[in-house]
Amino acid sequence: MNGRGVVSLLVWLSCVPGMFVHSTLGTALLGMQLAELAWPPSWQSIGLLCAVLASLAAWPMLGVLNLRWLENRPLHWRWPLIGTLLATCWMPPHGWIFALFVAPGVLFASYLCVWHLLGWRRAQRSPAASSRADPERPVDA
Repeated sequence: MNGRGVVSLLVWLSCVPGMFVHSTLGTALLGMQLAELAWPPSWQSIGLLCAVLASLAAWPMLGVLNLRWLENRPLHWRWPLIGTLLATCWMPPHGWIFALFVAPGVLFASYLCVWHLLGWRRAQRSPAASSRADPERPVDA
């Protein structure tokens, strides 16, 4: 196992308590909102439901960022941007305290976002790597 694999393993192991708390609280909030759902739902309820679902979707996004980092293949710039938005949309105004539980994942995700953004930018400058970094972009023949 190389250095990136060891770092990934350590970060994900340190994230297990945060993922447990995050998913437990997220599921509980989601269940409470669904149980109290009145028609029409309040904007606050809709906002909370969207924030919980988005923040729970951030974990698989972090997994994709991590896997591509292990492969040394940067993703398109949209991936880190969407992952960051999903991960942070639940924090304002009082969610920062919960961020302490997921701090290792947040720090790792921050590093991965910078790595992917810089890697994507480098790939755009290099014609040989452009097809690998951005599979959606056609290669000029």
